[in-house]
Amino acid sequence: MRVIYLNPFSQEVSGPDESLRALLADLIPRGLEAHVVLPAPGPQVSRYEALGAQVHFAPLAILRRDVSIATAVYPGRLARSVWALRKLARRLGADLIHTNMEVVLDGGLAARALGLPHVLHYRGNTMDRPKPVFDALTAVWTRTADRIFCISNATAEIFRRRGYDERIEVLYNPIDLSRFRPGAASTELRAALGAGPDDLLIGTVGRIHPRKDLETFIRAAAQVSQSVRRARFVIVGAAEAAVEVAYAARLESLVREVGLTGKLMFAGARRNVPDVMRALDLFVLTSRHEGFGRVIAEAMATARPIVASNEGAPPELLERGRFGLCAAPQDAEDFARQILDLLAVPERAVAMGTAAAAAAGQFEASHIGGRVWERYQSLTSFRRSDAPTAPAP
Repeated sequence: MRVIYLNPFSQEVSGPDESLRALLADLIPRGLEAHVVLPAPGPQVSRYEALGAQVHFAPLAILRRDVSIATAVYPGRLARSVWALRKLARRLGADLIHTNMEVVLDGGLAARALGLPHVLHYRGNTMDRPKPVFDALTAVWTRTADRIFCISNATAEIFRRRGYDERIEVLYNPIDLSRFRPGAASTELRAALGAGPDDLLIGTVGRIHPRKDLETFIRAAAQVSQSVRRARFVIVGAAEAAVEVAYAARLESLVREVGLTGKLMFAGARRNVPDVMRALDLFVLTSRHEGFGRVIAEAMATARPIVASNEGAPPELLERGRFGLCAAPQDAEDFARQILDLLAVPERAVAMGTAAAAAAGQFEASHIGGRVWERYQSLTSFRRSDAPTAPAP
């Protein structure tokens, strides 16, 4: 089975790429021939190729929230992209097109033009506004896809509340549990992340982006530091786009302002995320409107105590207090309070982490991959059975 995957980004740190690679690592051994389409060369290319996927480049037309010149020329860019994808799909003899994020409409239009099945992976956040825009987009997404995978019930609600239930399926992001599992922390790595043998290391992992609300993490860290002198803090992630670089500079200034110099480290992007998770004594995610929060699933799998925003998908994954605590979004005092509560009762934190690791089986890549493989077979076999037969000679 030949499947074309459209991915809108090509950067060092990308949740959609991490999830797609975990999925392909399971599907390719099942007999899938994967063709990944990126908008430009980047660090993900070699990672896809290492799995056995073939990488192609096309001028994908990416939807943006801002109004700019790019928005004005979007229709032309979309037409150009659809033409390029139709040409590629014909050349490859593709059986199905899978769009890996909802900001690309090109795959659905190309698939409809070619009569191919189309799967849309809705990986966006849960911020369902402006409402008229999402009314229009959900209609387009639903009408150009045979199946829509939503990465949480929280994101699926965007479609359900508009009556689009028939093609929607909740599919959590896959995690390789052979890598993300409980284990001993590396003393050397903890030192590299700014923590000594007797320190408590509290960290967050992800892109350095305004949507991650790292100001709240830093302000909460400052409050925790006043009560727990051996607490140390780390932000693991990279700033790549211009908006992220500017945001990182603001965060560094804030660290100095709240007196965390020497206690909080910006550790950059790390490829050894399982080891990073195991090195943390507590994981925190302050971002808002997360559609899934892949790092929460990874922290759960490694049995980390967790504090996350009480908004979007995190409360769903943590079952609102069973596998971790939730704090009010943008409320540094509440985050600090929840962190201190876990630090004050280590037995409770350990019990939550143990329960979270047991629950992480629902994210197992082979389980998620098996469900996707079944959907692919159903969609492509229906197309084959529905195809007209050639007249008898």
